[in-house]
Amino acid sequence: MKFKKHVVHLHRLLLDPNNYRFHDLPRYREVRLKSRYSEPGVQSRAQNLLEDSPAFDLGSLKDSIRTNGYIPIEQIVVVPFETISDANHLFLVIEGNRRTAAVKSLLKENEEGSVDLTDVIKSSMKKIEVVELLGADAEIATYTRTLMAIRHVSGVRQWGPYQQAKLVVELFELEGATLGSVAQKIGITSREVARRYRASKALAQMEEDEEFSDFAEPRLYAFFHEAVSSPTIREWLGFSDETYTSTNDDARRLFFELLSPREIDGNIRPAKLTNANQQVRQLRDIVGKAKAVDVLADPEATFEDAHKAALSEIVESEEGIVQSSLAQAITALKKPGLAYSDAEEKELKLWADLLEVIKKIKRIIRES
Repeated sequence: MKFKKHVVHLHRLLLDPNNYRFHDLPRYREVRLKSRYSEPGVQSRAQNLLEDSPAFDLGSLKDSIRTNGYIPIEQIVVVPFETISDANHLFLVIEGNRRTAAVKSLLKENEEGSVDLTDVIKSSMKKIEVVELLGADAEIATYTRTLMAIRHVSGVRQWGPYQQAKLVVELFELEGATLGSVAQKIGITSREVARRYRASKALAQMEEDEEFSDFAEPRLYAFFHEAVSSPTIREWLGFSDETYTSTNDDARRLFFELLSPREIDGNIRPAKLTNANQQVRQLRDIVGKAKAVDVLADPEATFEDAHKAALSEIVESEEGIVQSSLAQAITALKKPGLAYSDAEEKELKLWADLLEVIKKIKRIIRES
């Protein structure tokens, strides 16, 4: 990969309207035609998404730049977009959109009079050093994905889990890579790459489901991540590591129902699963218990009702095991072939131990 450094005027830098940071925002809409990226409306929308979303915390970055000026500690990475003239070549920002948006916002506010920037601060922002990627389109695309993965999946300022998984899917599928090679590229374990990939594909299955697609949204990614991380739940869903889909239709439908609001008697009730960390882990106790699963599927029952039913089945099962073990022991001791009187020293020791256990149990029964 070749690189070239430039010092460019800010107006020559275009924000990426399909920035990965936007993908789980309700207001985000994909801009399909790259030729439209430079349109004022498209750029204005990207700027507004960065300014208005609290997760990006543009305000604190602007405060820092307003105080200290623009300090190019981290490089802004760009690719060529369009050549209007030699002096007015446009670049698309692929890394550094947040910093670029902060500088653009500050200069606009200064022009409007809402902030007062010193000449020194303004001069640090009007021309910015950038690093341009040079090469064939496919080479640039591959390098871009790798760069963003290193920066935002294993890097110091991580993306959210949904954006991380989406990029992992692209690295794996679009480049024909293996989960191991993706892991090596971005500096996380193969196991973590596999979890992100499984969860993303499981969510995609809900997005493609005719009945539940309207309820599938990026925030549900956390539930799928927890679910596919559990061998018990994967087995219940019949999750295939060949197709990366759930093959158990009944279990899959119930899981989608748990994540979706339901209409009962004309009233909309919220989804039963609302806490990915706690409830999906509790789901492991439920899915192997037939009665508990029936409670879980009951529209009138709560998730807590199903979990209590599962715990009751576990207690009943343990009590049954104890009763069965006692019955087997008594049957064995009553066998006429046992030669109590001719017992050897080791056998006598075992009989003595058994007698002590029986005495202890009798004391517990009397005291209870």
